[in-house]
Amino acid sequence: MAPARLIGRDDDVAILRDAIVSARAEEPRCLLVTGEAGIGKSRLVREALTGMDDTLVVTGHGADMSTGEIPFGVLADTLRDLLHRRGADALTAAERTALAPLLPGSVPSGHVERVQVLSAFVDLLQRLCAEQLVVWVVEDLHWADSATRDLVNLAVRTLRGRLLVVATVRTDDPERTAADEVALTSYVAGLARLPRTTVVPLTRLTPEEVRAQLLELVGSGLSPAVATRIEQLSDGVPFVVEELAAARGRPEVATASNVAAGRLARLFPEARRLVEAAAVGEGHLRIGLLEQVVDATSDELDVALAEAVRSGILVTDNTADAVAFRHALLREAADRELGPGARRSWHRRWAEVLEASPGLLASDPAALAIAEHWHHARDVRRSVEAALAAQPAAERIASVTQQAQLFCRVLEGWSRIDDPESLTGWTLRRVVADAVAVAGPGALADGYALLDAVPLHLLAEHERAAVQLFRALWGEAKGEFDRRFRDQAAHVFDLYDWFSGPRDLFTVHVLLCATRLRRDDPRAQQALELGTVITGELATTDGGLRARARVIEAKSHSRQFESPAAAADFLEHELACLPDRSDNYVLLLDGNLVWCRAVCGEHRSAQQVGAQALARLKHPQLSLGVWEHLVENHTFSLTCTGDWTGARALLEESAPWWEDDLRSSNVRLDLLDIRQRGAVDAEKWRAHIGGDIPGGAAQVLVRHVVAAAGEGDPAGARETYRGVWTDRELRRLDDYVWLMVVDAARMEADAAVGAGVLDDWDDARAHLDTIDVVAGDFHRHGALGEVWPLDLAAQLDRFHGRDARANLEAALAGWERIGHVPDAAVTHLSLAEAHALHGDRESARRHLSTGREIATRLDALPMLKRADALAERWALASRERRTSDVLTGREAEVLALLAEGRTNAEIADTLFMSPKTASVHVSHIIAKLGAANRTEAAATARRHGLLP
Repeated sequence: MAPARLIGRDDDVAILRDAIVSARAEEPRCLLVTGEAGIGKSRLVREALTGMDDTLVVTGHGADMSTGEIPFGVLADTLRDLLHRRGADALTAAERTALAPLLPGSVPSGHVERVQVLSAFVDLLQRLCAEQLVVWVVEDLHWADSATRDLVNLAVRTLRGRLLVVATVRTDDPERTAADEVALTSYVAGLARLPRTTVVPLTRLTPEEVRAQLLELVGSGLSPAVATRIEQLSDGVPFVVEELAAARGRPEVATASNVAAGRLARLFPEARRLVEAAAVGEGHLRIGLLEQVVDATSDELDVALAEAVRSGILVTDNTADAVAFRHALLREAADRELGPGARRSWHRRWAEVLEASPGLLASDPAALAIAEHWHHARDVRRSVEAALAAQPAAERIASVTQQAQLFCRVLEGWSRIDDPESLTGWTLRRVVADAVAVAGPGALADGYALLDAVPLHLLAEHERAAVQLFRALWGEAKGEFDRRFRDQAAHVFDLYDWFSGPRDLFTVHVLLCATRLRRDDPRAQQALELGTVITGELATTDGGLRARARVIEAKSHSRQFESPAAAADFLEHELACLPDRSDNYVLLLDGNLVWCRAVCGEHRSAQQVGAQALARLKHPQLSLGVWEHLVENHTFSLTCTGDWTGARALLEESAPWWEDDLRSSNVRLDLLDIRQRGAVDAEKWRAHIGGDIPGGAAQVLVRHVVAAAGEGDPAGARETYRGVWTDRELRRLDDYVWLMVVDAARMEADAAVGAGVLDDWDDARAHLDTIDVVAGDFHRHGALGEVWPLDLAAQLDRFHGRDARANLEAALAGWERIGHVPDAAVTHLSLAEAHALHGDRESARRHLSTGREIATRLDALPMLKRADALAERWALASRERRTSDVLTGREAEVLALLAEGRTNAEIADTLFMSPKTASVHVSHIIAKLGAANRTEAAATARRHGLLP
């Protein structure tokens, strides 16, 4: 029973139709229709889209499946709807090949990765919305798999053309776990913040609107008492009003659940069995499949379906071979009515029918559905067999979490069945090895859960020790080797028979742990050499390329290379031999190559590799781990060479896509802010010093940003720096720590020269002495390794009052030779200071001018303030010249409006920028003019002729 018209939603329909108008004008939009179950989200969407004959409307449904989440269900559903509406020609041949895992009757050819399927779907959407207005409706986004959520996010943020994404989101679900609730809330909040997104929250109907709905439903056939009772019981939820109206106010009916139970109770047995089967098979309901599941003839099925439809429980679309529940609350009611035994029986039946009916569903979602049904049928033997059979599909289309979950089921069931190896064709050792390969790039919780499920008692002693080592090593932060695990790794190698043991992926995993052995341990290099041989033998398997890439990575970190330059040469040679340069594992190696070149001062080569690798990430948002790795290392090189605009663009573009803001790339952005703005809020980083960092940011980077942010408080900064100098493992990362050495030495020297006499001279001197000793143990890699010791020597000269000009000149020549523009600018300013100290004012002016010019180009406020202070202290330039040189063109425009007394909001409106950007410009102007506030800045500008 459906009302003739939608009640109380005129304003909401208007919002949707306005969004359609915007999308038609090539302004893509996203609408999130939110509300509790039964509030009318889907009905509202149908109403708003009625009569849009010139529009391609495609729909995918999330399903609250008792069988669990089927990956890509929404996407497969959307493609099926597209083909139903547009025919076989809706997809090009290339699109059919790329999307084969999601198309009924198609079989993937060759190795297909999840990101390739996702990318192909995005490209398809882009092509379609370039041709006409496309409305992609995602029903029940809260039940959608992670792939669907990723794609909705990507489509809303990046696609161009005539596109409207409409998603319905249920805000109440008592079955949702606390973790799922947090994840969904965070995801929806992130979408809601996007400029293209409008949230349409549906509220309950007023009493007047309930009465209007009842009038539409049943006319005046209800008595006032019954109408009042329905009004009170429904609490303004439209679906509940409809269900209670259908019951005509019978006294035993108090809720929609009662009505649903009553509907089910009145069904004759064949229709009741059909509804039960549909409740368990939600997510892949097809008329042809239901006929087999309930074991009915076509005529019997037609009669049962007609009864279920007449009773208001199911709806059908015969042209699309589709069956669905009229409302999710009805499916939930049908599911609740099932006993445990009946539920297991229906799961078994669905698994059997899906196995016997290849081609009716897309092959990969079907394989995953079969695995889910056997698991919930509580048939351990068939569950283990199906979970392993679904692994190729899971690798193509499932998330790492879902792949790990399948492996967990296999490992948990392994010891509960007889002769699992004969059943599956797998050994336990192979299961563990493949599971480790799957979970390694994923969340720590997935990896821990997986290894906790391993039946250790069925493994040999050396295999048990290896599994325990794998678990320990997963807790390490990015780029760091925890010394606590060195002895554990050595123990595993003592137990392991490297050369006569199996030559398989498990062995490769063990051999990769060689990087944790001591520097002088000969087993380290031997293990990696053997790993190279074994991965060559495994190269023909799907995982062979990944295993080979991991061994290349481990070897590039090994002690056989005297410097990162040699490791870079090795990486370049190996990368040239790999067949697929767009594979994520290979792109990770590109990121390592960028780092190796950059830390040797070979930035031109580093940036060329980084730019090419980033260009191969067609949709980087679909490969977040790889994207961050490349962005982090590439922007390190860009920052060193002074391309701060490029570095900031990459960091700010990628930052909103991370799950949290405690990642290494976020440290890079904060360090850049310190260089340009002079300060950041470092408290979030300070809280994680010495502990685990959820986002994986490296400890050495965290300590650097905290110390750099605290340089206005030298004592506090010293304490943070000392935490690095006293930690042997952090000091071992000297390819990065040299940067901290130079920063710390400059801090102490700047304070000593600027103050003349330091209150904490002894502490500062002791700190510099420690830095000098620590730096003496560092490797000095490439051209960069030749320069930074010269800069350190110059800072020691400055601090102790010695003539630093020779070392500063040598450092400047080095910085300029390798292209470290910011370091060259800092050194120019130090030379200006040194020449002024020794009376060479002309040289001082020359270096001051050059340093200021670079600082202006970099928009580096701390450097500009230092240039101003030097000019003021040594009378090297007039104030008027200083301010006119410092202000950028945009800042001059802002200054003119500031002088008129405009607010930040008014400046933003006039110059077409955000209020936040206007505020930043005003802050820069005040700082550059040495003013205390806006009024003083305007007065200073007038005094020096900067205003008309």
